[in-house]
Order: sequence, then C-alpha cells, then structure tokens
Amino acid sequence: MPESGATKPPTSADVARVAGVSRSTVSYVLNSPPGARVSAETRERVLKAVRELGYAPSAPARSLRSGSSDIVLFPLPLQPMGQLLEQFVDEFTEALRRQDLNLLIHGDRYARGVDAARTWAALRPLAVLAESNRLTDGGVEVLRRAGVRAIFAWGREEHPGVPTAIFDNRDSGALAIRHLIGRGHRRMACLVPAGPLSGLANERWEGAKSAAEEAGCSLVRVDVGYVREDILAVVRNWQRQSEPPTAVFAGNDDFALMIISALRECGWSVPDDMAVVGADDLPFCDLVWPRLTSVAMHTRTMGSGAADMVTALMAGRPYKHRDHMVVHPRVVVRESG
Repeated sequence: MPESGATKPPTSADVARVAGVSRSTVSYVLNSPPGARVSAETRERVLKAVRELGYAPSAPARSLRSGSSDIVLFPLPLQPMGQLLEQFVDEFTEALRRQDLNLLIHGDRYARGVDAARTWAALRPLAVLAESNRLTDGGVEVLRRAGVRAIFAWGREEHPGVPTAIFDNRDSGALAIRHLIGRGHRRMACLVPAGPLSGLANERWEGAKSAAEEAGCSLVRVDVGYVREDILAVVRNWQRQSEPPTAVFAGNDDFALMIISALRECGWSVPDDMAVVGADDLPFCDLVWPRLTSVAMHTRTMGSGAADMVTALMAGRPYKHRDHMVVHPRVVVRESG
C-alpha cells in the first residue's frame, strides 16, 4: 500500500487529458521534429501540459517502442579520466546536445570485445564511442546486429573498419621536448608522475625520450609521486649537480605547478634558472605567474568533430578510411618556458 501522502508521477495519459488530445498525439509531439504532421497550436498545448505537470518520458520505454534511443554511449576508459579527457567529454556532450542527442557515460572500465558489446547493446544506444582497444571485430559485429547505427573509436591507433579519433600522448611529450630544444636547451628532465595517470605519463615520456634521442640531447627521467616532499627532493638533487638540467617537461600541468613552487622554495627562478613546460593547457595556465607554457589538445575540435562523425554515420554515410580523425597537439607558449 502506498503512503497516503505519496503521489504518482504524471503519465502521458495525464498530459493528453490536460492538453485535450490523444495519447498518440502526445507521443508524436514528444518524439518528432517541430512542424511534422501536427499543428503549431496543438504542439504548444502538449508542451505546455508537459511543463505544467512536470512530465518526463521514460527513456527505456521509448527505446523499447522505437527499437533505439537518443543515446550516444561512452564507456569509461581503463585509466582514470584526467582533465584533458574530461574537457573532451564536455565538448562532445555540448556538440551532441545541439543535435538533440544525449551522452550516456557507462561505468564499466574493464570489459572489452564481445562481452562489452553485449552489455552496451542492451542499453539500445544509437551510437557508441569507445576506446579502440576495447572494440574487437566480434564486438563491432554484435553492436551492428543490435541496431547500433554508429560506432566510433578513439585512442592511440586506428581501429580497422571503424572511424577513429586518433590522439597519441607520445606526440605531446615529443612536442614539449622539441619546443625546449628550439629554445636552446640541451640538458632536460622529464617528470613521470606515479599514480592513477601513470599510463598516460609513461606514454608522454616515450615521446619525450624519442625526441631527445633524435636531437642528440640529454633527457633524464624523474619518477615522482604526488607529494610535495618528492618534488622538493628532485629540485634539491638538481642543486647538488654541477650541470643540472636547464629545463623540465613536467608531464602535466598539475606537476608543472608543483615543480615551479618547489623551484621557488629552493631559490631558483622560472624560466631563468629552469624553464618549465606542462601538458593539457588547463585554464589555470593563464592565471599563475609565470604563466605556464603547455602542450594543448584541441578538445573543442575533437568533441565537435566526433559528434559530426557520429551523426553522419547515423544518417547512413558509409565508412571510408579518410574518416579517421588525427588530433595533433600544439604548444601554447607563455612565460614559463
């Protein structure tokens, strides 16, 4: 027995009664584009009733009726989401919303292949955007048979047969070191943060190391934890060296701020005694002093480009190899290095 004070959520029948139309008309207004087979006056009556009653259609029920939904599914990546990926998700969500689509973030980080595809397909998404290393050929086939109209991958390498947004963190590391070499630095260090984002940090180290070796310059790997004492120990060790590095690629912007703070505490100035470059170009890069030079990815371009590709595929555009989207980083030069 429900409690006496409990109220039931409004239904489409309630909306139809208040608007003076049939339930089928309510369904049509809520699931069709403006101006389609129903008068503007009728549409406004229905929408007014929806607002007055606070009616929210059931997404699962709508999916069962139509066989699909307005959902674009984004399974969480294996590694924790750093701020760069969060920026991409924000831009992707905004771009999808402009096309009346909704992004649904799925929390399972570990499933891949056919097992993952079956889980995703059960949600009846219109499209799936997933890491390329989680999309096996069998998984892609499961999604297609389930009626998923667009499958889009992202990651370090392209997925054969599926359009892919390719962005390689090794490029960010290489670009940071090439920038510092271009500024005249020949002895450099690269911080490799431990912890949840260590996978990303190691990829950036790989790119940085390759660029330094190619130029014949010295680059020292420095593994650090996310604690102040670790960063201070690094700087104090440099102070004891006869030829310390003159520049550091900090791996990301958070660690760039930490190293700048430690350098100041130890009496060194930035960039005169040590140039510092971060990565991700987070908003605070313009708010600190010296303002932080950082390697940026074009998250807005990535988000809108991915959304455009998803909607094109849903509209029936055949996949072509040139649909792969390679995202190149760039250095945003500021006072720190």
